[in-house]
Amino acid sequence: MHNRFFKYLFALFFLLLFNSKGFSQVDPDQNNVKTPTVVVEDSIKIDTVQKPERLEDILVYNSDDQIHEWRKKMSYLLRKAVVQYTDMEIRADYIEINWDTGDVYADGKRDSLGMIVEPTIFKQGGKEYEQHSFKINFKTKVGVAYNVRIVEGEGVLVGDRVKRANDSIMYVRGADYTTDTYFIERKTDEPDYVLRTQTAKFIDGDNKVMITGPINMRIYDVPTPLTLPFAYLPMGDTRSAGIIIPSFGERTDVGFFLEGGGFYLPIGEHLDLALTGEVYTKGSWGIHGKSAYRKRYRYSGNFGLDYQNRVTGIKGLSNYNKSTSFAVNWTHAQDTKANPNLTFNASINYRSSTYYREGINNQNVINGNVYDNNSNSSIAINKIFPNTPFTMSLTASNNSNFNTGDMQFTLPQLTVNMSRIYPFAPKVGSKKGLLKNLAVGYNMNLVNMIDTNEDDLFTQRMWDNAKNGMRQKIDFNTGVTLANYFPVTLSANYDEVWYLKTFEKWYDPEQDKVVDLEKKGFDSYRTFGVSGSVSTNLYATYQNKNTEATIQGIRHVLSPTIGASFRPDFASEEWGYYDYYRTANGIKELYSRFSNGVYGAPSQGQSASVNFGLRNNLEMKVRSKKDSTGNQKVKIFEYLDITSSYNFAADEFKLSPIRINGMTRLFNQQLNVQFSANFDPYKIVFEDGVERGTRINELGAFRLTNYNINFGYNFDNKTFGGGQMDPKKYSKRGDVRNENFYFDEEDYAHFTIPWRLGLNFNHSYFRNDTREGTNTTVLALNASISPSPFWSLSTSTSYDFRAKEFSQARISLNRDLRSFNLSFSWVPFGQYKTWDFFIGIKASILSDAVKYDERSSNILNQANF
Repeated sequence: MHNRFFKYLFALFFLLLFNSKGFSQVDPDQNNVKTPTVVVEDSIKIDTVQKPERLEDILVYNSDDQIHEWRKKMSYLLRKAVVQYTDMEIRADYIEINWDTGDVYADGKRDSLGMIVEPTIFKQGGKEYEQHSFKINFKTKVGVAYNVRIVEGEGVLVGDRVKRANDSIMYVRGADYTTDTYFIERKTDEPDYVLRTQTAKFIDGDNKVMITGPINMRIYDVPTPLTLPFAYLPMGDTRSAGIIIPSFGERTDVGFFLEGGGFYLPIGEHLDLALTGEVYTKGSWGIHGKSAYRKRYRYSGNFGLDYQNRVTGIKGLSNYNKSTSFAVNWTHAQDTKANPNLTFNASINYRSSTYYREGINNQNVINGNVYDNNSNSSIAINKIFPNTPFTMSLTASNNSNFNTGDMQFTLPQLTVNMSRIYPFAPKVGSKKGLLKNLAVGYNMNLVNMIDTNEDDLFTQRMWDNAKNGMRQKIDFNTGVTLANYFPVTLSANYDEVWYLKTFEKWYDPEQDKVVDLEKKGFDSYRTFGVSGSVSTNLYATYQNKNTEATIQGIRHVLSPTIGASFRPDFASEEWGYYDYYRTANGIKELYSRFSNGVYGAPSQGQSASVNFGLRNNLEMKVRSKKDSTGNQKVKIFEYLDITSSYNFAADEFKLSPIRINGMTRLFNQQLNVQFSANFDPYKIVFEDGVERGTRINELGAFRLTNYNINFGYNFDNKTFGGGQMDPKKYSKRGDVRNENFYFDEEDYAHFTIPWRLGLNFNHSYFRNDTREGTNTTVLALNASISPSPFWSLSTSTSYDFRAKEFSQARISLNRDLRSFNLSFSWVPFGQYKTWDFFIGIKASILSDAVKYDERSSNILNQANF
């Protein structure tokens, strides 16, 4: 459209030069004609024998004053000059047209010193281009602009000299690009940062991009180390391919590095791809692929693949080591709107055991991933059957423990659930009585489980270790309230387990060992049990008659519960689930052929237990001036539970350990204290010189075997009455960078400094059958402070009083610099020492493509002492 406009405009003025229609008559000898402000609208039809550059639309122009020199073929539009044609518009203080050469020159309004105070404006297709001055030729369609300002998306491009080749391509000399919102909104003339280059090509198409030569990031006009030989920067609102700028730094174990450099590529409307890599001077390298996809109202997810080759030490020496690691990540989430009755979700996080602990990416040290010893993955398909109580799920999962090297796969697991139904409940009205309250639930679980390790992964040995089976459970529940105060619940359960593989055990005297022989074929067992319980609430209150007393009242709520349960001894001979084999000494050993199954074997021993518990809730009402009612409730115990059980069918140790646990809140409900303890009612006999004793079936000891206490408290600037500004002390309020401040008489800004100190204390003690117990005491600390609205400092660590050492500490400093963020993280001690410096631009269009990230680390276990 640009080119057509200039062609048509030139043709129009050329015809007007020889046809004075629309202009007042002038003397041919008179060079200058001054006319009042006019608006001319000409519709001109071009003869068909002329070239196709036709001007067939209305041209509108206006200015405060106009000068036409017809002999020189020049026209001048003075003050508030406007030219409009189709969707294009030019506004300038001065426009000069050479009808002979086709040159058009426009200049902005200048002050007495020659400085531009109002730039020229060119608009087309809803876009606006601002420059001090520009020159364009109608015939060649080539233009040059000076001091150009172009706002695109979240950023603005400022160029010293711009050559416009056509409607979509411009070449820029001396270009600055920034996403500083204050600069874009003209709140400041000095952006907080720019990306500066001397040569650039701006492509104004569907995907607006700027391709540059050597480019440098300058912060407050100070150059930074972030310099690249070229850049590919997206500038529009839509996704665009581009180069991802790498970070650089140095680590003791792998040397100097470039990390995270690569290329970003949008693939269609719903998919993108980022390929990045890293190289290290000591030979390590890594490659990464990340892809995100999304379809609105259907699904979304991302996929990642990492491969690292780590080289440490010097080749030929004893400290030389070379290893590889990998990681595969995939997450997929189905939108519930796609199909509410059938959903598919996936979370795959599979990696080699050394990926974090011996990885080359320094960020894993900063974020603490090096201490992650487990990996979990799952894929699930869930089906809801409308208008029925049934749901079904099919899952596959993996759990890996990198400390032990054990890996467990569930391939697959099918589960069918039936929500509780009330077969005897009336269709209308309430359920009364045991029969009408009877609820029936059903669960079926079919699973194939594989326990393996990284060495046997996907080998024949892995598949040989597979365990599979199916379990069906039916439970019955009902209840009734007796005398309005005693709710009674009754329940029963039935389990049925199917196996396709069992085993037989015997002692082989030739091999002098116990042999397990696997037997294939269908086998099953069934178990059941019944239970019941009754509970109530007892209230005890005290009301102080003295209304001036500090303690106005006390309330104690006791909630006793007693229950009974019965389960047969499924190890007895009549059930046929257990058998005997004789050891080398001829001793009979009991075993079950189902013991190695995925659901285990039926339980041994008869259980006829009575369970009892007592919950305490204690609170009091005290006088308080802070409460509008004049009184305040203080909870002494949120809860204090005492539980145990007695098994009448057991041969010995009928009474279970007594467990106490509770919670309370102190210091105006700000300090949570949780505690628990176990007491063994049976005695332990110790022999001389033996640390571990023997538990005997004799009551009366009530030994403390273990306890735990945990509490935490958060202090902040409001804890001691701070956190509020007194407006009476200050004369006015105002905004600084969108933050509200109080100002004193000397115009100094005052604000509340937010800070937080979190303390968490945990102490545990354990002594089962030993003379002396062991204890662990850990104090965790995390703190943060913002000395100004745009600074924040935080730290976290913990101290083990038993080991007398700190855990890994992390200190972080963050600075909000309006258009970008600066952060510094430091791990000063521990197994891994490292530091990390990062600068990231806030604008989403550049947040992943433009950053400065410098890191250094010192891995202690790599040093030679």
